[in-house]
Amino acid sequence: MNFPRPLKHASRPIALFTALLSLAMVSCSKKESVPESQTATQTTTETHTVRVSSIDLGRGLTSDRRVITTDQSFTPGDTVYAAVVLAPPVPPSQVTARWVSSDGTVVYESTLPVTPGETEAVMQFKMVKPAGIPPGSYKVEILADGQVVSSKEFTVTAP
Repeated sequence: MNFPRPLKHASRPIALFTALLSLAMVSCSKKESVPESQTATQTTTETHTVRVSSIDLGRGLTSDRRVITTDQSFTPGDTVYAAVVLAPPVPPSQVTARWVSSDGTVVYESTLPVTPGETEAVMQFKMVKPAGIPPGSYKVEILADGQVVSSKEFTVTAP
């Protein structure tokens, strides 16, 4: 009579399955309570806005972009320069000088990119009209990323 041979290795898969099942049950049932302060991470984003220290107006600039003579009266044929000093730290942004007449009309506008840095930055803007700036009251508004952050008034008088 031929009896089937017992399988020598048949119990191995069962033993392996049992071991893995036991390991899974132990790992799932053993949970340590971790304090919330260790599981939650808080990210703080510090935003900086452009801050204007001063706006100086004049007819000429130095090589470091500063106005030579400040707060003087202007005549229609003058070029009006604005030296805008930004307080540190200076974030990356776009700064616009908007030249506005007393009736609210925008006479001229120009935008410059700001290079970020840890020291003050000086930006220069100018307004000149080939036919001359009509006498009257004006102001230059300084905008950072579209928002007015500072302004300064000035007058153009007939010669």
